[in-house]
Amino acid sequence: MARAKKSKKSSLPLVISIMLFVILAISSALKKSPVYDETLHLSDGLAYHKFHNFRFGIEHPPLLRYIAGFSGYFAKAILPSPENLIRTADEIRVNKWSPGKDFAFAEKALFLNGSDTERLLFTGRLLLLLLGIPLIIILHRWANEIYGERAANISAFMLALSPNLLAHARLVTTDFGSAAFTVMAAYFLWRYTKKQDLKNFLISSILWSLALSSKHSAVFYFIIFQITAFFFIADKKKFAWHFLAQIPLIILIINLSYLFTEPVCGAFFDSDELKSLPSFVRGPLNIAARISFLPETYLKGIAYSFFHSRRGHSAYLLGMYSVKGWAYYFPLAILLKSTITGIFLTALSVITTKSSKIKKDEMFFVLPSAAFLIFMMSGNLNIGIRHVILLLPFAFLFFSRSAKLLKGRALAAIAAVALFENLLIFPDYLSHFNFILGGPKNGIKYLGDSNLDWGQGLKQLAEWWKKEGEPPLILSYFGSGSPEYYGIRYQGCLMSAPVARDGELINPGNTEKEYFAVSATNLQGIYFGNYGRPFAYFLSKKPEKICGGSIYIYDISRDYNARLLLGSIYHARGEKTRAESEFRKAMKISPEAEKIIQDYFSKKR
Repeated sequence: MARAKKSKKSSLPLVISIMLFVILAISSALKKSPVYDETLHLSDGLAYHKFHNFRFGIEHPPLLRYIAGFSGYFAKAILPSPENLIRTADEIRVNKWSPGKDFAFAEKALFLNGSDTERLLFTGRLLLLLLGIPLIIILHRWANEIYGERAANISAFMLALSPNLLAHARLVTTDFGSAAFTVMAAYFLWRYTKKQDLKNFLISSILWSLALSSKHSAVFYFIIFQITAFFFIADKKKFAWHFLAQIPLIILIINLSYLFTEPVCGAFFDSDELKSLPSFVRGPLNIAARISFLPETYLKGIAYSFFHSRRGHSAYLLGMYSVKGWAYYFPLAILLKSTITGIFLTALSVITTKSSKIKKDEMFFVLPSAAFLIFMMSGNLNIGIRHVILLLPFAFLFFSRSAKLLKGRALAAIAAVALFENLLIFPDYLSHFNFILGGPKNGIKYLGDSNLDWGQGLKQLAEWWKKEGEPPLILSYFGSGSPEYYGIRYQGCLMSAPVARDGELINPGNTEKEYFAVSATNLQGIYFGNYGRPFAYFLSKKPEKICGGSIYIYDISRDYNARLLLGSIYHARGEKTRAESEFRKAMKISPEAEKIIQDYFSKKR
């Protein structure tokens, strides 16, 4: 009886961690509109169920999208016909691939056809965030086996309260789910290195299959952990046989995730495609296409990952812009977005290494984590720490070793600070930045895109706008969500969306109040190319409100400089009616505006 009571007491912190994670993830998800990639992932997942065809969305394997697509059985989903989405053989060539069709399909499926979008989105998010439960349990178990019960409780609690993990756990994307499968797979592989029984290896192999069916970058995780296991294990010959035996199982499960609809073993890559890839992957991919029995679309996705990384992507860091990125981007981004509690525990963990050297068991996950970080630093995709989110559970596992320095009140204080930091940013986890650096309000100075603003604030903007009495609004939104769906009436200006969306409205000129709402990513000017930073003027202004940590709202009612700026943007884009409207408003506010406008047009001539 006493043992049963002790068992219940010892499991209580784990239960609390799981409950906190689920409650915080669900309650914050309800307050958020879709992020940029979510409409694409969700609509593709719904389409997988309806069409049983996977020749679209090649950037990611289908498993997590397919899981999210089960939401179509719980809510009304009215999808366009398949020809609006499914690609030809030419369209899935790596160097010709574009997600444009997916976004156009998502726009119709989620916002125009009468689908129950809110319920579809919530259910899809719920199905994926539930993967956090086994992740917390496994991390707790792993930490307990290496460091002890107190450390296990720390790791589980910190994972459950991590703003960066919560930000992505509640989204219909592939980042969190693939990390969850990978950590669980690595745990059972680690157990196999200690006791070479088939049970642990079989569970690990299945979980690796699920990780590889979730995100193409899992290929690197898989390879590096297998290499690590080989060097750590005593009976290398036995491991080699087991490793070879798991390959057919992995290939089978990956094909199952495509419902065995994709062709295998063919000349899937032409010479132009291969030339667009880094030279070191051309041969292996070409051979894999012919003999591996992996689906064509899966191999195309791996190839596209290398192509995208080589080509680069528009990125922002500390006021700098780059397509090729910076080698130090990810370490710095992780530091900028770490919690104070996390930094403190990391420092304590480093201190403990003086008296207690890093064990072999720790090296099993430390070395692959370091290798993965170096691999990501060598690439050109610097658009968010979500690409290295796998590192966070392993970081929590490592710094739980600090438990030996934390007892009683100190441990309670750490837990209290961690909870306070979380609630301080709730529900805007995606926009979290270290509070020593000024928190989310200063995040716009440091990082952009999915680190700060991924289009998640539309629902909160709609709530603010309606509460203010629905005043005239000029909107520059970054994302794939639909302002119209949330009932927002607006005059569009440089909308950075994957589908055409500028709003036909022109605000009246006789109103007392008018606001300009601009997404942080647009305010930074990351994706405006030749336009540079068209809204830089507003960076020196204090916003009236920041919705969802991502949409900045300015009162431009009496600001003739803002009117002149907006008028010049409309004029540059050939939107003369809107330009004239803004110029008239500027002249009405200040007589000085007329001369400025005259000078502007004289220079244009």
